[in-house]
Amino acid sequence: MRTFVCVAATAIAIVVSGSFFNAGADAAEFVYGGHKHCWYDAGWKGPGWYWCGYAKREGKGWGGPEGFQGWHR
Repeated sequence: MRTFVCVAATAIAIVVSGSFFNAGADAAEFVYGGHKHCWYDAGWKGPGWYWCGYAKREGKGWGGPEGFQGWHR
């Protein structure tokens, strides 16, 4: 029973932390300048490529709009 509780708690923690999925971003990722970039429809500078997880951190992580580095979502 303890093993089940530990496994269930770990699974919940992974989903809640966002490690299981990246809400608000498409699955497509690219690496540029040492950072993973993800597409966000509603980032701080509008739709575009941001460092993954940085769409709402104003002033940080902006890559560029559709077509940045030839990338398309």
